[in-house]
This record gives sequence, structure tokens and C-alpha cells, in this order.
Amino acid sequence: MLKNILTATIICVSGTLLMAQTPRITFKADKLYPEGVALDPATGTYYVGSVKTGTIGTVDQQGNYKEFYKDKDLISSFGMKVEPGKNKLWVCLADPDSNYSTHSSPATFRKMARLIAIDLKSAKKIADIDLSKTYNGKHFINDLCFDGKGNIYLTDSFSPVIYKVDAAGKATVFAENELFKSIDIGLNGIVYHPGGYLLVDHNSSGTIIKVPISNPNTASIVKIKTLFPGADGLIIDDQQNLILIQNKGVNKVFKISSVDNWSSAEVKEATGGTDRFAQPSTGVVGAGKVWVLNSRLNELSNPTLVPSKEFSLQLAVFQPVK
Repeated sequence: MLKNILTATIICVSGTLLMAQTPRITFKADKLYPEGVALDPATGTYYVGSVKTGTIGTVDQQGNYKEFYKDKDLISSFGMKVEPGKNKLWVCLADPDSNYSTHSSPATFRKMARLIAIDLKSAKKIADIDLSKTYNGKHFINDLCFDGKGNIYLTDSFSPVIYKVDAAGKATVFAENELFKSIDIGLNGIVYHPGGYLLVDHNSSGTIIKVPISNPNTASIVKIKTLFPGADGLIIDDQQNLILIQNKGVNKVFKISSVDNWSSAEVKEATGGTDRFAQPSTGVVGAGKVWVLNSRLNELSNPTLVPSKEFSLQLAVFQPVK
């Protein structure tokens, strides 16, 4: 039994059956507030970021946290992924919110847009790509995905664009679209579908958008009965279902599927309302299970709260949606 994982149990309170929290891997790090998480499937190690310091840390299966890469120039770290077969951790860096980083400055606030790569063996930075001049506007580089051909695609939550970084490290605007626009946080999570397109979610409108790789100008909203305001991280699972993580008070995880190549989609399963996710942001799939990061970022906008020292990865236990 892993020492920091709570198993779901049935508790009887005054004759009523209640479901306890779903399993968690709990880790402690003072004022960390991680938004991004990645999994190295080769070792089972989780990597988490920090919006307070930008620091990248590791979390093992027992919940032990350890600093992995630290530099005050990171400001705040967000979406991150381990590139398959490359032994690299790619991390989105930004400075979007005055309540976040202790290293924020006028020179970086809503201006910095960086993508870095860290070698997993040496813990050394091996790439640092500046995206800030690629598009004229405010910036919040939020999440990334790979297409299997050496290209990386990234969302900018403050500008209506998706960036592309090729295998040589050249950054360009891959797509710009009216559907991406927002007066607040726009595009957020992003995944590559093996059918040859990107799926992105829009945090403010709650929509899911399909962006064909061959013709990004034909981006379209996926037809679905449900909207997801507060949509954050996206994952593609082993069955090519879309896993969508929603916060902003909803704090649930949804499993969404499509039978028409994502012209339309339907919510098939979701986590329960009693699972008590704490401002979930991003997640990973490992061994067929979905683990979701409880970021607690909502605490940072409330100065009356005592800063958290404990965070967790929580198992998403799905239930059919009727």
C-alpha cells in the first residue's frame, strides 16, 4: 500500500452511505501551487511545476517531492509534457497573473512567452525558445502537445493563436482564429489526435475546438450538448477519449467521446460531485488510469487564506452519465 494514497471507502453517517475521497498521492512543498504535471512512463515519476517560483519538481509514487530544476527566470511554469522517446521535459513559462509568481516584474508581466526543454537525466536546460515576438499581443503560454513528427503546438490564453515549434526550434503562428478570442482566459488545454488534428478547449466560452493540421483555417467548434466554462487541461486516453478537466467551482473531470471524427461529441462519464477536487488543473494518463493535479490556485486570489503546503494528484474515478 502506498503510504500517501487514500483508498476510497464507504462511510456510514447517521444511516446515510457516503463515498470518501478517491485515492490521492499527496505531496508537501511550501507555497508550491503547481499548475502543470507530466509523467515519465519509463520511471513512473511525476513532474510538477509552480506558479509561485517556476520551480520544476518530481513526485514519486509514494508522494515524496524533490526539486528537479530551479531558476528565478522561470517566473511561473504551466503546462508540461515528457516528449515520447526523447528523454526531454518541455515546459511552458509565463507571467500571467499578479497574484502568482514571486519573481514577476513589469518586464515579464503578460509579456513573457517561453518554452524550455530539460534533459531528464542531467536535469540541465537544453532548449529555451522565446515566443513573445511571434505574435503581437499579451501572452500566457499555457499548454502544449506533440504531433509525433517533431512538432510542438502551444496555446496562448491571452492571444487568439496556436503556435508551432518545429524540430529545429523555429516558432511560428500555426493558427489564428476568431473562435480563439476571449476578453479573459481563452485557449487552454491542447492535445493532438492521431486522426490529424488538434483538439483545444476554451476556458471562457467552455467550448471544444477542432483544428485540422492540414488546414487550420477550417477550425470548428465541436458540437456537444455541454459547455465547460473553466475548462483547463486536456488528455487523450488509450481509447482516444478526450479527458477534460474543469475548475472554476465545478471541479470535475469528464470523459468525452466522438463517433464522427470530432465533428460532434458526447459526455460519456464524469467524476462524482463528492470527490472534492481542489481547483484541478491538468492531468496525466498512466497504466490506464487518469491522475489529476489539485492545484489550489484559487487560493492565491484570496489573501485571507493561509498558503497551502500540501498538494495532491487525485485519481479520477468515472461514473456513467445518464
